[in-house]
Amino acid sequence: MRGRFQWRTSLRIRASRDRLWAIVDDISLIPKYHAEVGKVDLLSGQSRRATGVKYRCTILEGRKGSCVEEVVDYVPGERFATAFPEDTWGISKMLRNFVVDSVLVPHGDFETDVVLEAYYEPIGWKMRVLNALLLRRLMARRALRTIEGVKRLAEAT
Repeated sequence: MRGRFQWRTSLRIRASRDRLWAIVDDISLIPKYHAEVGKVDLLSGQSRRATGVKYRCTILEGRKGSCVEEVVDYVPGERFATAFPEDTWGISKMLRNFVVDSVLVPHGDFETDVVLEAYYEPIGWKMRVLNALLLRRLMARRALRTIEGVKRLAEAT
């Protein structure tokens, strides 16, 4: 189950889809490209994504806390969707059915677009207003920084 479309961000990276998939499919690499994540706990015991796999991302600096993420859709080499069923900040109580689709779109052999699209329903009128005024743009910018981290990792070797 996913909410309504809220935002989209993307970035073209000079790397093959296979190279990028090897990075984003490996859950243990999240701290290497997501600047805020300091630690990942593999709740399902798997370091590769697959439908039903759960893991916890922990923020160790700044706004400390954690969120549990669950892969709810998975097409190897192409795309996956991640739900956010719980967190320590209360976001899961403010946004219902929060799912992010991650899609790799190849452009030739050595360039790939990484596309993130978010879907959720703000809970209550205050969250709907906050979402419209600020939250969508803030979340899209944070997602773009994560993609930029993937780009640095992919283009480094």
